[in-house]
Amino acid sequence: MADTSKVRVPSIDDMLGAINGVRELMDENEEFRLELTEGHTSGNPMVLGPRLPSAEEWAELQIKGAKDNAQKWLDRTTHPKKNFKEEALRTSSVERYHNSMERVLSEKRWEGGMELVNESDAMDTIKRRGSAAYSKGVEDRRPKILARVKELHSDRLALAVAIDTMPVSTDDEREAKMIANVRGLKAIGAKRRGA
Repeated sequence: MADTSKVRVPSIDDMLGAINGVRELMDENEEFRLELTEGHTSGNPMVLGPRLPSAEEWAELQIKGAKDNAQKWLDRTTHPKKNFKEEALRTSSVERYHNSMERVLSEKRWEGGMELVNESDAMDTIKRRGSAAYSKGVEDRRPKILARVKELHSDRLALAVAIDTMPVSTDDEREAKMIANVRGLKAIGAKRRGA
């Protein structure tokens, strides 16, 4: 693994600040926003497309992906490699879950438990409904998906702009950029949750 001690990796707070800064610029400068959302000509004679697909196209791609993979979802869900209930209730799984989800649990965002799961009932329900239930469920949520993607689109676009400014000449710089991207995504998640 490369030594990233020489390269400064932005914190989650740094990334949130960068995202908010780009968002402010997008809100204040219509020309800048249009360049990001519609693409621009730069350097070469070719027209570069937008940095991210539009919110509508993004939502459509998610829905299409779910519909295209509905049968694969059904096959994998009804033929699991391991018993999901036993795996979820193993001591090491329970400890790992509680450690990683401590903050979510403290916010009371997840309730219930695997003890209440009846594996046979779950599999029977899935098999009865078939793959169409999955793709139809996604299709039926099209307005919700589009609304969420529209909410997320500007922050993701701002993150893309923020990390595009980072240098990538060395392995350390490229690693720092990847970590900054992950931290930026975490910052967006925290912002959306009101944290």
